[in-house]
Amino acid sequence: MSSKSSLPAEELAAFSAQLSLIVKTGIPVSEAIILLIEDAETEAPRKLLGSILDTLESGGALSEALRKTEVFPVYMTQMIEIGETSGRLDRVLDSLSRYYEREDGISRSARSAITYPAIMLVILIAITIILITRVLPIFNQIYNTLGGEMSSLATGAMKIGAAISSSAGYLVIAIAAIGAIVIAMRLTTEGRKALLTLGQNVFKNLADKMATSKFASGMSLMLASGLDVSQAVDLTLPLITNKRMHGKVERLKTLTDSGESFTESVMSAGVFTGIKARMLALGFKSGNLDTVMAKIADDYEKEVDDGLDGLISIIEPTMVAILCVIVGLILLSAMLPLLGVMSQII
Repeated sequence: MSSKSSLPAEELAAFSAQLSLIVKTGIPVSEAIILLIEDAETEAPRKLLGSILDTLESGGALSEALRKTEVFPVYMTQMIEIGETSGRLDRVLDSLSRYYEREDGISRSARSAITYPAIMLVILIAITIILITRVLPIFNQIYNTLGGEMSSLATGAMKIGAAISSSAGYLVIAIAAIGAIVIAMRLTTEGRKALLTLGQNVFKNLADKMATSKFASGMSLMLASGLDVSQAVDLTLPLITNKRMHGKVERLKTLTDSGESFTESVMSAGVFTGIKARMLALGFKSGNLDTVMAKIADDYEKEVDDGLDGLISIIEPTMVAILCVIVGLILLSAMLPLLGVMSQII
């Protein structure tokens, strides 16, 4: 664990799991933190855990100690405070561990789905630029020597390559500027929201499933912590960053506040549909709503993973096919006229 301004889901999951395991044995929280400090391998986590321990030893609660570090999310500190108040801290920590493990899994899948196509695109662009700026001029020299001409396609591509070569400095500056803008956006709240909105609009179906999984996971955690449905919805709403899902949950809250049952509100708001809505209704009647919510979250997470795998399986052959077509067209447009010239010489 590191003392960054915002801890990643992987570290939050590990912290919650370790603390839950120790607290379940009956060891006081302050002693549990001491054990974690002793187990830490680097100075950064020791310093962070040390600041938590200072607050605990001065009489503060764990939720207060985590808030003071300013590196733990508000959702996590709120849930731990609920666990301390209800006497279910070990269960809350265990649920938080699963919640952030799910968050980390979805994030990793999303990053892999974006990274691979990006690498393929860079390779495609690089090979194309090399062909039109380095290879085609060599063919052009050969044609000039033999008294022939390249095809119009190859000549046009070579002119584009010449333009790229002459303005290479400006292109580098432009690419660097775009990269700097993206990095700057990631460092600001509004910028991150804009990038997130862009990704949600490009991958609408997957983004909606991710948001639904997050909602179900959060609801499961809070219901298992002893909160009622209304409180759980109130605390889950701020977690939803997807605008479409946020609107649905707001609609759900409005309907439940007006007196409509939770299951009817869920279906009316379109949060869950089909078999998942029926599963929720059965869980609500049997008193196992938290368990059903966890099952729904797992189902949506699996759908997200399958969707990302399917996306990658489509993108990979598509990018390879595009690369082959572009390279093939450029080379053929340069070589076929050469074969004609050679045949006339022979």
